[in-house]
Amino acid sequence: MYPQIITYLLTFIKFQEQIIRTLLTLLIGKSMFDKPKDQQPVNKPYRKLQVDDLPIIEIPEKLNYRNLLTEYQEKHGKSLKPVRRHKNAKVSVPKGMKCPKCGAPSDYLYANNGDKGQYQCKVCSCLFSDKNRFSKDTILKCPHCSKTLDKIKERKDFDVFKCKNDDCPYYQKKLNGMSSKEKKQFKKDPQSFKLRYIFRQFHIDFQPLSKNSPELPVVDLSRIYASPHTLGLILTYHVNYGLSARRTAPLCRMFTV
Repeated sequence: MYPQIITYLLTFIKFQEQIIRTLLTLLIGKSMFDKPKDQQPVNKPYRKLQVDDLPIIEIPEKLNYRNLLTEYQEKHGKSLKPVRRHKNAKVSVPKGMKCPKCGAPSDYLYANNGDKGQYQCKVCSCLFSDKNRFSKDTILKCPHCSKTLDKIKERKDFDVFKCKNDDCPYYQKKLNGMSSKEKKQFKKDPQSFKLRYIFRQFHIDFQPLSKNSPELPVVDLSRIYASPHTLGLILTYHVNYGLSARRTAPLCRMFTV
């Protein structure tokens, strides 16, 4: 009952706000319907807990080198031969290495640029290194500029990714909204402002928590089907802001509408 009352009161407050804006427009003669643009950098308590948009998730393409070898033989009438190694080659390909895109063994891999650690697959022409993007299950990209996010921190329960593109619209919008005083402070202490897009990827396993707990919890963690992002948003309002569960519930419904 209480969440319904809170939702009704919030709706009524929004209706009153529209009436006040209309009356001010008639009295002052200036449009009051234009919402202020959010161009100022985030500089307030709990600023690091602000939830940004979800990143673009890209799944890398995976191929099978056996199928590619079969297609090559059918197309050219001959099999694709392994790479011929030079006897005096300075850099060799490790025997256990495989192409991260198609899985071709080291016999089909070139040491593409010597000691810089880049390799090329003869089967699928994939360029890669030890930290290649195809070795990841998913690729996270900035929702504002579509550039790949860089992992900047690794924590026990989550990893922190940041967009380091200086031409990102998100970064440029926050940067241009700073005052001269804030820009001077930003040069001295860049960590005091959040200008770049940041995403936290949680990797918490809820199942062991429910089994090893000495007391049975009110909420069965093994039955939580919400995404880690949604659960983190709920905990942000409930724990960090000190809101009760009754007040947190209608807030989450407002954001999901």
